[in-house]
Amino acid sequence: MKKELLWGAALSNVQAEGGYLEDGKGLNVYDTLEIQFEMGQNIQSDTSVAADHYHRYKEDIAHMKEMGFTAYRFSIVWSRIHPMGDDGRTNEAGLAYYEEMIDALLEAGIEPVVSLVHFDMPDHLRTTYNGFLDRRVIDFYADHVSVVAQRFKNKVKYWITYNEMNTAFYSPRLVAGAEKPENMSDEKFHALLTHHTQLAHAKAVLAIKKANPDAMVAGMDAYTTVYPYSCRPQDVQAARFTDNMMNNLTFDVMVNGEYPSYYLSFLANRDVMLDLENDDMKTIKKASEQLDYLAFSYYQSMVVQAPEESEDLGVFQDLLLKNEKKKLFNPYVKANAWGWQIDPLGLRIALETMYERYHKPLFIVENGIGIDDQLTENRKVYDDERIAYYQGHIQNMLDAIKIDGVDVIGYLAWAPIDFLSSHKEMRKRYGFVYIDRKDDGTGTLARIPKKSYYWYKKVIASNGEALENDIVY
Repeated sequence: MKKELLWGAALSNVQAEGGYLEDGKGLNVYDTLEIQFEMGQNIQSDTSVAADHYHRYKEDIAHMKEMGFTAYRFSIVWSRIHPMGDDGRTNEAGLAYYEEMIDALLEAGIEPVVSLVHFDMPDHLRTTYNGFLDRRVIDFYADHVSVVAQRFKNKVKYWITYNEMNTAFYSPRLVAGAEKPENMSDEKFHALLTHHTQLAHAKAVLAIKKANPDAMVAGMDAYTTVYPYSCRPQDVQAARFTDNMMNNLTFDVMVNGEYPSYYLSFLANRDVMLDLENDDMKTIKKASEQLDYLAFSYYQSMVVQAPEESEDLGVFQDLLLKNEKKKLFNPYVKANAWGWQIDPLGLRIALETMYERYHKPLFIVENGIGIDDQLTENRKVYDDERIAYYQGHIQNMLDAIKIDGVDVIGYLAWAPIDFLSSHKEMRKRYGFVYIDRKDDGTGTLARIPKKSYYWYKKVIASNGEALENDIVY
């Protein structure tokens, strides 16, 4: 392959840092989140220490350099820069911390990829305004982005405005700092969150471009490839509806600067109007014209089955919207211990689909597998399951580039080190580096390279060509 990709990994700082309220940081929505346990989970870790990345990031970056990273995506925690979010007070210690991190990355020859709004809205904005459900929070966020973009405009090239924006409706408290009012319908809640997060994204794009017109700016989706459960036409139609609402809607608006007809019809059929004011659509359109690439996470695929003929299609669509239909498992793919269906070819299909639809460069900024890794007596982690996962996904990315002609900027695995999952769990590990810490808070926090660490180092050095699992560990 001739094109040199950006290679590396990504993490969410709010899940990795710890440094709970150090140096002026405020509480955020992840700090205060009470989670619903995932499969096999029986304890919730706290965020006061996490992986202690706040104090050990230089050690972690040294590992990234050793592995040969050329890019690293991290998130600037909103509540570390603006602890309250609405009072205009900027925490210089927070800015200085991330500037030191960026300088360390640049010195190591690693391109920083900065992500914004990654489960880190100041909790004050959630409790006082109900997060992005309130229009005022959009401008609070735009002001925050302006401060960050101005500070790092000469050091950061790649920006991502909003982590997995299409999940705001499905995890509103964590992703958007919002909870649905009791007297509001799901469809109205969806419309408000969709429009307000689109405005937040658009204003962030414009703020970053104002600070540096040459910056590369993207929006981001959590992309899940959707298949019909069978070739029954009704199943195909149900899969198309799900794909539009879950995957396509966010990018359709970001890229085209307008709401697609399928969404406007969905709302109109339920007597719901978009919350449009003043120059909203002009702002969204202007941002769409300045969007440089699309970023996305990919972990799994899913299958969708249509209702029986006796069921009401509108009711079925409402259930799909709320993700309340029974989860179906694809018999042709395997799953990890948490039930996430492992589908490497689904990544190639996702790349093909998005590139054909949007004609913009694509950046895979999250891809990985959660495993309950075990540290052996000789302090090693043999994570061949993780290597197999990456082998399949990287090969399918390369096929999308070579065979399908997709323009891919780079590949960032999830993640460089172990840290808390979105469900605040250390047991579900994603990193190339094992962090000696358990959910009960015990452990030394020592950094221990896994077998996959040395395998991925070889992959990066070969620009993705050497995928064999032949590492002597």
